[in-house]
Order: sequence, then C-alpha cells, then structure tokens
Amino acid sequence: MKGCKLLVVSELDRTGQPAGDPLLIIDKLGAGIGDTVMISSDGKGVAERLGDDKTPVRWFTLGLVDPRKLNGR
Repeated sequence: MKGCKLLVVSELDRTGQPAGDPLLIIDKLGAGIGDTVMISSDGKGVAERLGDDKTPVRWFTLGLVDPRKLNGR
C-alpha cells in the first residue's frame, strides 16, 4: 500500500445523503476532505493498482467527481 492514502468514506444515496456504514478505502488519485469519489470493490482492479495479487485491500477510488456535475449543476 506504499504511496496510497487511506480515506474513510460514506456511500451516498440518490439524494446525496450518507447511506450505510463508512468504508475504509485506498486512494492514489489525491482525493481529500469534502471530495466526492467513485469507489470500487473490484479485486482485480485493486490488485492492478497495488501491483499485488494477494492484497487484503478491497475498496479503492476509481475516480473523482467534478463538483460542477453534481445534482445537475
């Protein structure tokens, strides 16, 4: 996980409100507090990002959402 940041994130429902339990994810995209990110639990995707087929990591940032595109703005 060298070079990765750990983030605690909340999934959002359709209205943009937190839903479910928080998740611990790795981030290599530079996300920060207040950012909205797309996340994935794809095992192959995280293995490719970390270069480790046996990593216990499950969740990772797949992309950063442009704040101007949220809620149709």
